[in-house]
Amino acid sequence: MRTAHCSLCGKPQPVTANPLKAQAATPGKLLRLVRGLSWAQLLHRPAPGKWSIHEIICHLADVEVANAWRYRKVLAEDEVGLTAWDQDRWAAGHQYRRQDLRLALEQFRSLRARNVALLRVVGRKGWARTATHQTFGRLSVGQIATHPVHHDADYAAQIERIRKVLKGREPGTRRSAGLRTPSERRVAASRG
Repeated sequence: MRTAHCSLCGKPQPVTANPLKAQAATPGKLLRLVRGLSWAQLLHRPAPGKWSIHEIICHLADVEVANAWRYRKVLAEDEVGLTAWDQDRWAAGHQYRRQDLRLALEQFRSLRARNVALLRVVGRKGWARTATHQTFGRLSVGQIATHPVHHDADYAAQIERIRKVLKGREPGTRRSAGLRTPSERRVAASRG
């Protein structure tokens, strides 16, 4: 497998022949990964300071918001400066553990579809446009658009590892993430 250095994460990553196809597949994969898990399992943190599956999904939804803005800014304006953001502060400040997981999944799905559609429309000329990121320096839209493939894969693998640890660990309801009752929402919110 061929690898290349990712300008955003700084690690060698597998070269993806079609990053938009890979990005478009992620929402369905996330739905499959959360299906059948109880709320307690979705909120379980694998270790102190590590995110739960629920928090990972909320993070991915927020990243898609940030990327949507970045793509649009770079594609429409010249001499764009992009800022960094602290993902742990966003998780705490946005209270990921108390957010509605179904809405986060829907936001991710919808924005991802919209972003992929935009990136298809702008073509090679759009992908060549650049901006200066305060941490990573000069980046093209193509580099920004390729990174989510790596980011998605890293978090999907993390969710799969958490699922393996949880498998058979918690007895009780196997209620789907989208079917939480009002009393379950209150309990989840009080734990947040």
